[in-house]
Amino acid sequence: MADMRAGFIALLFLLWLIGGDDGPRTEQLQKILHQLQDEAGVFKNRTFGTNVSYPLPEAVSTELTKLFYPEDKDPRARYYHNVTGSFKGEWMFDEGVASKVNQEFPLPSAPPGEEDPAKNETVPDGGGNSTITTPLPGQDAEGTDSSENGEAEGQKPVDTIEDKRPQYLEDVDKFRGDFQFNKSGSFSFNLQETKATEYVNWIKGTWRLRHDDNEDYGVALSVQGVHFVHNGSFYMWGIPGETRIPAWRILDLMPNKESFTMASAALKEQYQKRIKSVEDLMEGRGDLEYSETTVSETSSCHYQMYMQLGTIDRSIRSSAINDLEREWAAPQGISTIKAPPLNSTLFIYSPNCRLTIGVKKADGMKREKLYSKAVNYAGMAGTLAFIQVFLLVRQMEYTPTPSSVSKVSYWTIAIQVFIDSYLCMLHLSTGVIVEFLFIPFVAASFFSFVLVAIFGMRYMLVIWRIQRPERRGRRNQAAAAAAAAAAAAAAANAAANNASNNGAESTTGAATTRSADTMPGGLPLPVTAARPPTSDDADNPRSDMQALYGRFYWMLILSMITLYWIATSSTRVQNVMISICAIGLFSFWIPQIVRNVTRGSKRGLNLWFVLGMSVTRLALPVYFYACPENLMGHETTPWIWGLVLWVALQVGVLFLQDWLGPRFFVPKKYLPPIYDYHPVLPATDEENGHTGHGPHAPQHDCAICLLPIDTAPQTGAARLSSVVGSLGRLNYMMTPCGHLFHTECLERWMRIKLECPHCRAYLPFV
Repeated sequence: MADMRAGFIALLFLLWLIGGDDGPRTEQLQKILHQLQDEAGVFKNRTFGTNVSYPLPEAVSTELTKLFYPEDKDPRARYYHNVTGSFKGEWMFDEGVASKVNQEFPLPSAPPGEEDPAKNETVPDGGGNSTITTPLPGQDAEGTDSSENGEAEGQKPVDTIEDKRPQYLEDVDKFRGDFQFNKSGSFSFNLQETKATEYVNWIKGTWRLRHDDNEDYGVALSVQGVHFVHNGSFYMWGIPGETRIPAWRILDLMPNKESFTMASAALKEQYQKRIKSVEDLMEGRGDLEYSETTVSETSSCHYQMYMQLGTIDRSIRSSAINDLEREWAAPQGISTIKAPPLNSTLFIYSPNCRLTIGVKKADGMKREKLYSKAVNYAGMAGTLAFIQVFLLVRQMEYTPTPSSVSKVSYWTIAIQVFIDSYLCMLHLSTGVIVEFLFIPFVAASFFSFVLVAIFGMRYMLVIWRIQRPERRGRRNQAAAAAAAAAAAAAAANAAANNASNNGAESTTGAATTRSADTMPGGLPLPVTAARPPTSDDADNPRSDMQALYGRFYWMLILSMITLYWIATSSTRVQNVMISICAIGLFSFWIPQIVRNVTRGSKRGLNLWFVLGMSVTRLALPVYFYACPENLMGHETTPWIWGLVLWVALQVGVLFLQDWLGPRFFVPKKYLPPIYDYHPVLPATDEENGHTGHGPHAPQHDCAICLLPIDTAPQTGAARLSSVVGSLGRLNYMMTPCGHLFHTECLERWMRIKLECPHCRAYLPFV
């Protein structure tokens, strides 16, 4: 009752911590609401062609004309209306356009926190809600026209780029940060579209730039913008994740009054939705949406991002495209055409960093296609887990007795259970985080959970309990060796201390020592084996289960912490650590090979279990790193075939151990000793003094069948013949504790229990 009360109190405390105080949350929501209302007020006063914070240089305008209005553009071209999904491709720094921009464009703003001479004020930091802007020639700091009264007030015009070139270069370097933009690399763009008006969709997403050498985190950007569905053009702002700009800044990117008007209508709808959602949160309805936190290199560059979708083949009817997109948006099970390929071209310009980046072609994948791939992957993962369950059950049936189970390596099974545990948690967490992948990934995690919790852990527990006497025997041997060494050291010290004693005292001490090793009358003590000490957990299943599960889950938690550290590291560290973990986890047959060598056993694992587990466990790595159309979009790598060869090598060694012997590849001088159950018996019975032959030959009875054991072929001349002696020794087996049994009787006994029938001492398997 006390434990239940303590657990209930702890639960209430946890709920109180989770609930927290609503005061700070309400203040935060009020602040956000006032900010949105202020932005909406500013947005209503915007007009096309005025109050523009970032006018486009002529070189950038030329590139945008090539992007949106190429010479071969078809005015009747059709585009996807909703491209929620992801784009991936290669980016390249356009040095020619950047040099033209530097020649014609005025100074950028000063770095965050430093004084801007052109404005004679401190520019606020890029974090929070501040925005870095640059006044144009003929405008004051508020963006209003000052050309009419500038000379009357005696204001100095804005300096040109040539006047401030040294400071300009220093400022740009500070804005760019550590990322090397003068190189090329890869990028990924994940976006989500929501319909704002009939002609415009609202865009939000994340963008990440990386280098070709994959040795950095890359630059992560938060993206927002608009998509004009009639011509497939995108106008977006990309800013570092820790900064924010008002949504109405999208209007600065509009090329003409028509697009400005349509974007304004979309922004009005967007502001109304945001304000309504915040008001609902303040009234206790809805959930607060948190921005995604990503690891990124330091950079304060703001990016104007322009993207043009690729056209759809004109041979495909518009009605077919509309049916396809309606089926994707609201599945009804109707038959549709195969989805046309999705691609885009991008041009990116940073006004405060003077960067121009081009993307010639980026391949895209819509979320619906990703969902279809996820369903197929989940089906494949579930099928593989089901096959593994069948193989594991067959292996458990292959080892029904303790003797057969003792041949199986505990760590071989444990490593495979670890792999299944990771897959179960990975699939489950992915399904929880990515909402539209919940059903397929949770189904895949269920099969992995069945494999781990019902079969894998059960088999591990069986192996753990059966091999416990073996582990206890090793501990006892180590303790005995330590005790013997300590006794020898004590005896040596005593001998050194008594070296000065007289001869009589030495003789008396020798007689006393001799009497301690003999019985009254001078007879030696009988040769018997001491019973093994009884441990507290000798036959306690609950203790075994607690020990096994405790160690397993602690190691699993530590491994998950390590994996989280790897996931938040740079790409180079990720690649190295993933390679190390892959080699370690896919060495699951190595412990079995080592056990076969050290114990001299073979055929501990079923043939189909070895082959099936090897193939099914390699299926997922091969899918992700050898299939170009994999779910995660990983690039193919030839190193995955090295992992396949590594597992195949382990399987080959296991098969050769079953065929040529478990120690065929180890030199004899390095082989660990194996106990011989068929030793040559001594000619004299030390217990009764009779010889091993003649009319008074000792009679040994088997404690299992209670019949006499024939050891006569070892006597006389037959004992000198190795062939006859070996055949004779096959009739009996002597345990390490010195007890004699029929070979057939003890082998049948050891199939059930690896303990001596006499003294319950642990027996090494044959």
